Amino acid sequence: MQVPPRWCVDKMDCWEALVDVWCSPEWLVEQQSAKDKRDQMEGVPHHQGNSNLFEYGNNWAHHHKKPVPSLFDLYGMAHMAPYKKAKPFTESDLDHLESFTNISSHHKLVKYRDEGKARKGEDFNPSQDPFDTELVMISGGGRSHGSQGISDGLIRCPKTLPQIKKRLSSSDPQITPRARLAELAMAALVEKERLKTQTLLEEAKREAAEREREMEERTTKLLEEERNRNDNANRALYKLIVAPPPMLQIASATTVSLI
Repeated sequence: MQVPPRWCVDKMDCWEALVDVWCSPEWLVEQQSAKDKRDQMEGVPHHQGNSNLFEYGNNWAHHHKKPVPSLFDLYGMAHMAPYKKAKPFTESDLDHLESFTNISSHHKLVKYRDEGKARKGEDFNPSQDPFDTELVMISGGGRSHGSQGISDGLIRCPKTLPQIKKRLSSSDPQITPRARLAELAMAALVEKERLKTQTLLEEAKREAAEREREMEERTTKLLEEERNRNDNANRALYKLIVAPPPMLQIASATTVSLI
């Protein structure tokens, strides 16, 4: 109460009402619940700072002297790096989960792209096609906890998810609920362990192949050495039979003459 912000100096009754809400037990419980959810998130929420997504895009365009990217690209860039370090977003960035600040932001972009390709065709390009708020509702499973999956508060869909479902036909892909953070974390952990196991298996195969190659080379070398020894022994024996040394020739002649 003693330190009101500048925008509220002449509205102390409003400031007093806000302080009462912030000090209420209900607000403290809600605040603690939000902190607990935040503690479950791996990585930072985003790199926007105190700017919204549009302000982030304007800052990036001004700093890099380039046009403002599409809203889909902005959401990806804001969850990868600050605007001074962020590079233009490409669809191939979705193949690298480790580049994003958290699992949830990556999953939202991938789900939006996949739903768009499933419903609008494989030519759907989320970076170039107009940003579809209904597609955000479909890919995000509606307004989970009152918020859309992407750019909530900036672009709102005028329709609810039940209204969107009414216009869908039986041949359209089924709308799935938005995945929970714990489910995404578990799936990422399983994938990480799978890749780790695959890497270990590939490394073991390489080591086994290397040992087998070394064994073959050693065996080949031993066989070659044995073959050379046999060849040398055969040549020495051949020389001994065909052209015996002089002393052996004299001894042979003396033996013949005595007989």
